[in-house]
Amino acid sequence: MTTTPVAVDSGIEARVYRKVALKVLPILMLGMFVSYIDRANLGVIAGPLSRDLGLTAATFGLAAGFFYIGYLLFEIPSNMFLAKVGARIWLARIMVTWGIVTVAMAWMQNDIALYTMRFLLGLAEAGFTPGAILFLALWLPARLLPKAMSWFNLAVPVALATGSVVTSSILLLDGLGGIAGWRWVFVLEGLPAVILAVVFFFVLPSSPDKASWLDEDEKAYLAKNVTQRADAGAHELKQLPAALRRPSLWAFAITYFFILIGFWSITYFLPSIVKEQFKLDVVASGFISAIPWAISAIVMFAIVRSISRTGERRWHLTVPMIAAALGLLFGVLSGNPFLSLLGVSIAAAGFFAVLSTFHATVVQVYAGALAAVSIALVNSVGNLSGLVGPYIQGWLTDLTGSTSTGLLVMSGFFALAAVFVYILIGWADRKTGGLRGTLNIETPTFPRTEG
Repeated sequence: MTTTPVAVDSGIEARVYRKVALKVLPILMLGMFVSYIDRANLGVIAGPLSRDLGLTAATFGLAAGFFYIGYLLFEIPSNMFLAKVGARIWLARIMVTWGIVTVAMAWMQNDIALYTMRFLLGLAEAGFTPGAILFLALWLPARLLPKAMSWFNLAVPVALATGSVVTSSILLLDGLGGIAGWRWVFVLEGLPAVILAVVFFFVLPSSPDKASWLDEDEKAYLAKNVTQRADAGAHELKQLPAALRRPSLWAFAITYFFILIGFWSITYFLPSIVKEQFKLDVVASGFISAIPWAISAIVMFAIVRSISRTGERRWHLTVPMIAAALGLLFGVLSGNPFLSLLGVSIAAAGFFAVLSTFHATVVQVYAGALAAVSIALVNSVGNLSGLVGPYIQGWLTDLTGSTSTGLLVMSGFFALAAVFVYILIGWADRKTGGLRGTLNIETPTFPRTEG
């Protein structure tokens, strides 16, 4: 892998970033927002859903995790299709199908139906997140991706915070028209994905050269400075074995698994944890559950801002993972509901502090033809933790009668992730030249990675 310096025109780059921030990012953020509401609402409705369908904590965790089996199976093919047909068409297709599946979940009658529909939801939604990341990489130089991805990923804690409140409020419709509140949740939260798909199809350009709102100088600048190309051959089947043979890519995937496993356990069991600690009903628990995600959004931007200013990412990613492990440990052992909520908030914030720069590092290391497969592989293997983590959490909750033991295990995974992040990001910095001096828009030059 070689690097060649590319001249940077800070004026053009600033104009391009502003336009992308106005024309592309808000649409992708809306998609991410709806995506996380539709996959995570299960945690808020766990009580009434489990009662009506006869679920234990372990079977609930297993049902939550079935989403990620479908996700794992179809994420790489989905990203390869996106590279072939374009983001406008494929992302819209993804949203229509997951919206329809979400609405259909309102008619579930037993645990088998829940397992099946969660699997189909994962199959339908597979490819949205890595596809959006790949698409975003078409529009910006590598040095600006962490900043853009921090805005994109902001939709996740906002969705989790807002979703907790909105889903809890919809539960108040329980009995309206003779329909259970949790069934109303699936109907009312599934429809926005279908509606938004229309916006994606008609508003989102497939690539910079098709964007009418970029002038010719800006298009030419992106053609020279963006490492990812829409026609990079990412859809070709030969990219799959080429990616699978790279040990470093598997290292990124395993690291992402350790990063995510605690996050998904918190996401699906947070309302139950709050209900257990504060002795609240399901609606009030959903409102309180919004607090850690709101704190996470603030911390995420603070970390990315610091990385942008210093160019250092190894410790900026390692320290938050250590904080996540210690925060969860402190929350479990404190024995105080308010301190427990604080500890969980620190753990959630630590995860989100890492998310954007980790994604941007994968894009930087595997730019070009390998990007579609590489991004999807890391994301799919990482998200397999959404099957493992909630099931472990639920099984241990059933075994011990408390969520504490499972959270202690997740704290250990966060600590393991900190070690992996420290080693892997150090390797990436040596491999690519790092991000120092490349994230500030006024920096005169930056190294571009070839091949």
